[in-house]
Amino acid sequence: MSIPRLQHLWIQAHQRLLQGLALVLPFPRSKLLVGAGSSRQMANELRSRGWRHPLLVTDRTLMQLELPRPLQDALDAAGMSYALYDRVPENPSLTSVEAGLQHFRSQGCDSLIAVGGGSVIDCAKGIAARAGNPWLPLSRMEGLFRVLLPPRPLACIPTTAGSGSEASIAAVFTDPHANRKLAIADLKLIPRVVAIDPLLMLGLPPAVTAAGGMDALTHAVESYIGRGGTPFSRRKAIAALRRIAVWLPHAYRRGDDQAARLQMALAANDAGQAFSRTNVGYAHAIAHGLGCHYGIPHGLANAMALPFVLRWSKPACIEQLASLARALELGGTDETAPLLAERFIAWIEALNRQLGIPATAASLRSGDIPAISRSVLQEAHPGYPVPRLLDQASCEALLRRLLPAAAIIEAATDQH
Repeated sequence: MSIPRLQHLWIQAHQRLLQGLALVLPFPRSKLLVGAGSSRQMANELRSRGWRHPLLVTDRTLMQLELPRPLQDALDAAGMSYALYDRVPENPSLTSVEAGLQHFRSQGCDSLIAVGGGSVIDCAKGIAARAGNPWLPLSRMEGLFRVLLPPRPLACIPTTAGSGSEASIAAVFTDPHANRKLAIADLKLIPRVVAIDPLLMLGLPPAVTAAGGMDALTHAVESYIGRGGTPFSRRKAIAALRRIAVWLPHAYRRGDDQAARLQMALAANDAGQAFSRTNVGYAHAIAHGLGCHYGIPHGLANAMALPFVLRWSKPACIEQLASLARALELGGTDETAPLLAERFIAWIEALNRQLGIPATAASLRSGDIPAISRSVLQEAHPGYPVPRLLDQASCEALLRRLLPAAAIIEAATDQH
């Protein structure tokens, strides 16, 4: 069933409104501390800003690996007291945010420092937003510009290169009761200070490196082809893609390559700034659906979904895809846009194979596809500036392309 004409017009009008806002809104810019050992500089930077007693937000795994240790030592050396909340789960939930908020209050904290990947940073954003708006649950902040009062000050030290959450206006949470993802997005959520320290990313497992890198790539691509693009977002998206094309394979093969780690962290930050101005697209909505139903890591799900989403979207964004192909020097200026667009998608598929990312989702089941499709469309419409609109039937057909061979055979057998 196709999208009704009035709904189609409403979505397009909403997209144009958001594009206009992206051109005029005053996006804050975080202060960046960049380079090996920059996480140790954070303590003096925060003390100079008058932060007295921050809550250090991280997770158990990172604490066992002692990745927050350089920051903790620097805080101790600077004479700054801090509290610790290390209960962030792999996918931050409304429950984990509320637990962190209670710890923030009971310890008398005035600010937050997130040390971790996108899950940790999003959880810290949620705690900061709740602490600044104590009467307002996160479910009431869902959507765009609904964080009414300023959150508590936040600094971030990412330990993975992918989510770009340290540069974005958004945070995503799992609602365990409704089995869905909800997102809040507000300019007030952009961190005050960010340290990009490649030393914290050395030795990340290849699978984590691949998923994170493809998450950043998906941010860049979806922000570039979407209808909400701005000159700034397009520059940042291309800068991110050029870094990813060169440095992701290096970081995947050699986890101790400090230069590759730094360049991938900068790429994730660029991509985060890009999609903060434009939002994302259907690959992200599908990834959230797969994550909710099967626990598939977000970057991995993005990587699997992106080629299928781009092939669906291609009739409405051939020129944009061709521009990305030219930016990566995948073809000459004399080649046609359709050929370059297809070459760009094929490049993503080849990169997935190089990184060991499967072409299908092993856990996806045919019977779940209608419900996942409904969640995808509910998330994406009207806020995602997608170049071509999916309806329920088209979304189900796209998801069926992600079915593993065994599930396709099982579905066919059931029909007979």
